[in-house]
Formats: sequence, structure tokens, C-alpha cells
Amino acid sequence: MKYILGATLLAFGLMGCNSNLNNEVSQEKVQSNAPAETQVIYFNGPQDLTIELKSSDNFETAEMVDNSDTVYHLKRAVSGSGILLSNDDGVSIHFKGGEGVLELVKDQPINITEFKK
Repeated sequence: MKYILGATLLAFGLMGCNSNLNNEVSQEKVQSNAPAETQVIYFNGPQDLTIELKSSDNFETAEMVDNSDTVYHLKRAVSGSGILLSNDDGVSIHFKGGEGVLELVKDQPINITEFKK
């Protein structure tokens, strides 16, 4: 009797191990028709320099406008910390914690500070 009960439990256990549990999880991409929220950060620099930095994709790309209304289109670049945005012309901005460095000309850094409008 013990052997029959043991063999039956073993058989059920093996059937449970062999059962094909095909639990597929599918993710759906949700597309929203609402426009993405635009983030804007303002910076001050020496000699009345002002910078407006706008992004609608969490600073993967950004549009930077200086106080002479020159527009720079920037893309995210690899940085050790903070956010670094640059373009092929050598223009870059690297900021973290309200402070940053701006290069309108390659290898000529300008210290900048964030301000609230």
C-alpha cells in the first residue's frame, strides 16, 4: 500500500514538472497623443551671459539659446556624472546640481550657474 501511494505521488510530481507552463508576458508600448512636457533650465554666466536650455525628451536632445538668440541643437553624450550635451561643432554644456560648464568654442570653458525665472 505504501508503495502504491508513493508511486502515485511520484507520478503526479513528475507530471507537474513536465507540464509546459508557457506564461508569456507581453509589453505593449503606450503611445500618447499628448505632447511631452518641455523642461526648461536657465543659466547665468560672466558678462551678462544667459542660456536657455529646452528639452522634451528628458535631455536626450536639447535646444540651447544664448542671449544673442543663437540656437544650438545638442545631443546627449557620455559623462561621468551630471548631464553632458554637445554637438559636432564643439559646443557643449555639462551641468549638475545647479552649476555647469559651457563651451561655445571648443576648449574654452565658461562657468555657469542655474537660476529660476
